[in-house]
Parts: sequence; C-alpha cells; structure tokens
Amino acid sequence: MWSGSTALNSIDSTLRTVRDDIDRLDQSLTRLTQSLTDNLRQQGKVLHEIAKVRLVEIDTGQLQDALTAADLDAKNILSDRVQSIQQVEHEIKDLKQELEEAEIAREKLLLIANDISTDLAENETGIQEALKEDAAYLTQFERASKAESIAAEALQKSQTAQSDMDIKDEPYQNDKLFMYLWRRKFATPDYVGGVLTRALDKWVSGLIKYEKNRVNYWNLQEIPKRLAAHAQRVQTEAEREFVLLQAIETQALSDAGVPEVEQRLDDARLQLDAQDDQIEILENRLNTTLEKRAEFTSGTDEYTQRSIQCLSDAMAHKDVYQIDRYVRDTLSPVDDELVRELRQFQDNYEDNEDDLADLRRAHSAKIAKLKELESVRHSFKNNRFDDVRSGFGNEDLIKSVLGQFLQGAVAGSDVWRVLKRNQRYDNRGAQPDFGSGGISGRSSNRRTSNRNSTFRWPSTRGGGGGFRIPGSGRSSKRSGGGGFSTGGGF
Repeated sequence: MWSGSTALNSIDSTLRTVRDDIDRLDQSLTRLTQSLTDNLRQQGKVLHEIAKVRLVEIDTGQLQDALTAADLDAKNILSDRVQSIQQVEHEIKDLKQELEEAEIAREKLLLIANDISTDLAENETGIQEALKEDAAYLTQFERASKAESIAAEALQKSQTAQSDMDIKDEPYQNDKLFMYLWRRKFATPDYVGGVLTRALDKWVSGLIKYEKNRVNYWNLQEIPKRLAAHAQRVQTEAEREFVLLQAIETQALSDAGVPEVEQRLDDARLQLDAQDDQIEILENRLNTTLEKRAEFTSGTDEYTQRSIQCLSDAMAHKDVYQIDRYVRDTLSPVDDELVRELRQFQDNYEDNEDDLADLRRAHSAKIAKLKELESVRHSFKNNRFDDVRSGFGNEDLIKSVLGQFLQGAVAGSDVWRVLKRNQRYDNRGAQPDFGSGGISGRSSNRRTSNRNSTFRWPSTRGGGGGFRIPGSGRSSKRSGGGGFSTGGGF
C-alpha cells in the first residue's frame, strides 16, 4: 500500500512530466515560427534578386526599396521580440524556482503536521483501550446501545404502519360519499347541520354503512400517529443516553490533554493550508506566464504578427505581379530557376502553417491537462490524503491511470475518482466508530465516520472530521453530542 506522501509524489512526478512536455512543445513551436518568418524573408530576397538581375526592362526601383525596407523593419521587430521572449523566459525560470522552494517548505510543514497527527492518534488509541476497561463507560455504552436499538425498531414500525396506511387508505379516499361524511365529521360531537341536512346525511350513512367504516378508518389513521409519537419518545431517550456516553468520552479526552494536541494540529494545518495557497498562487502565475510564452512560440504574439504583416505587405506590391507575368512570358533559365525557388518557399510556408496549427492545438491541450492535474492535487491536499494515517491500495491501477492521463486517454476527473476509491486510513490505532461513533452510525474506514463521533479521521481543510468532496463546504469540529441518528452498533 502506498502512503499518502508516496501517492502525492506520484502526482507531482506526473505534473513535472506534463510541464516538460509543454517545454518541448514550446521549443518545437519556436523553431517552426522562426522558420515561417525566415521563409517570408527569403521570399522577399528571391523577389529582390529576380527584379535586380533579370528584369531590367521593368522599373523595379520602387519594389526593391519596398522589399529592402520591409526586410529591415522585420529584422528590427524580431530583435525586439527576442528581448521580450528573454524577459518571459526569465520570469518562468524565477517562478519555477519559487515553486520548487515553496514545495520544499511544504514538505517540512507536512512532516510537522504528521508528527502531531501521530501523537493525536496514539493518545486517542490509549484512551479507547482504557475506556474498554472502564465499568461505568461500558454500562453507559450498553444503555445507549439498547436505547438506540429500541429507537431504531420503533422508527421502523412507525414507517411500516405509515406505508400500510397509505395502501389501505386508498379505497376510503376513492369513496366520495364516505369522504363527504368524514369531512363533515358526521357521527361525532363536531358534526353541524340543519334538520334536512342531518336527515339526508343519516340516510347516506345507512346506505354505505358509514359508522362501521368510520371506526375502521379512524383506527387506520390513528395507529401510525401513535407509533410515530412513540418513536419520537424513544428517540429522545436514545439521544439522551447517547449524549451521556459521549460526555464520558469527551471527558477522557480532556483529561489526557487531547484538546491541546488537537489545537496544535489545527495550527500546523493552518500553516500547511497557507503554504498550499501560496503554491496555488505561484502555479497560477506560472501557468499564465507559460501561456504568454506560448503566444511567442506559436507566432501569435504582436511582434511576429507585425513582422509577417510587414513582409506580406511588401510582397503584395503591384510590381510583384508584373514580375510574375513577365517571367511566365519569357524564356530564361536563370529567372525560371529563381521562380521555382520562390514557389518552393511558398509551398513550404503553407505546409509549415498547417504544422504550426497542429502544434498550437497540442500545446493548448497540454496546458489544459496541466491545470486538470493541478486541480486533482489541490483536492488531494484539501482532503488530507497526505496525512500520515492515509494510504492507497491498488498502486498499479493508480500508476496506470496517471500514465493514461499523460497519454490523454483519461481526464483529471477520472484520476481523482480512482484516488478517492482506493484511499484508506490505517486500521491500527484509534477508530472513529469506537463507542458513540459506532452507535451513531458506523461507516467503513475509507469514508467519513458519523459527524457526531467523538473520535475522527483527519479532517478536511476548513474544519472537522470526515471526507468531503472539494467545494462541499465546512464541517463541524468535535462536539460533545447532538444530532443523534439511529443505526450501527459497537
């Protein structure tokens, strides 16, 4: 079984792989974008050569000036672009360094929190062992358990009676004459009516044998009411016994100094949460900067667009079309070779544009995967899955799903679902379903104990014990009782 820290390290390793993939894609995008701008400049040079060497019959001075100026402007723009890229790369390097240092600091804070968590678990384990030998506690546990059983049985009987009534009630409800007399409270002290009305109602009563059916219908409705009232009374008694049992547990914890240890753990986790917040801020800043770099590497930045536009405008000069027509109408091996070279550059440019579009899509997909996995890691931390008592079974499946995530076969939500399903807490030591926790509804060790259990698994971020999916809100701290619910046992 993996420890929580080992599972977190596997997630971190996968994150590093995704970031490395993004870096490689950025390098490929940079080379391809540079190739496109170089291609345009080469096209301009070939046009310049055609005009200069062969087409003396055409006044190409204006065209040559335009091509030369465009090439110079493009070089200057791209020079400014290099400086901007260097600044972005410097920001990325600094952010990665800050993020690495923040992760190291978090590891130290996690060690402190886990040491305190271990102390808490050991203290609670000792208390549970002592309570198992405490005669007064065992007596109260038996009283609370018995009261819970009685309350559960009473509730079941009440619910059964109500369901039975819902079925047997239907024929009466469908009898319009019976329901007419029933609503008028006929044959009861509350019945009101004139002489004629009374006579007619009495006549109807005789037709449908109302008196006999009225008694049966009254009993049918009264039984669930009485059983519900009884269930409420025994529920209240069970609640009282539960509170008394939990009071003994709470006092034992207090006598052993557990609240002080809990406070230390809360303080340590607050520091850990603050560090996680700082890491998340750095990750967001890094992602924003990576996306900014992607604009440069993919050629969508302002500088690249300006340089391309500059060269494109020059090559759209009217004399270019005149040159093209002249070359087609003349027989010259030299200018034919130059034109073939120009056509080759143009074909390569179109191919590279398609490749660039594919790389841009791949890069955007990798950025999205990075954010998905970062979200999984945030949820992992917020649920305290890296607590010293947390572990993960089925390690091969987790490794497999992380590998599939890298390949794009599964989403971040799939990774999170596998992690939640295979998370377990160590069965050794204090158990949340001990004593009052078992009476108030025991659950398996991979889920939350009852929210009113005195003993708890590590809390989620923001407060009390038990797991909550991310965004489900805060949970209460350990309390002395209340909110009793039937079910379970020791």
